[in-house]
Amino acid sequence: MDQSKAPLSVPVREAFRTELDRVAAGERKKVSEITELILEWSVARLVEAGSVNRLLQCGIHLPDGVPHQLRITT
Repeated sequence: MDQSKAPLSVPVREAFRTELDRVAAGERKKVSEITELILEWSVARLVEAGSVNRLLQCGIHLPDGVPHQLRITT
């Protein structure tokens, strides 16, 4: 059974929203589905790290052989 969901509205940079749209299209999913997955994954990593500062120091480690194509924009 699907759990009830609460709406969430978060302002983001236009370029970030465009990137989310591109990723969602490539995954054949809605932006809301991609955003939900990203938020759940991110919060789990934050809980593991214990703080935002420690999380940011950890970085993202991919298994050998997986291309690292993350683009971080500010």
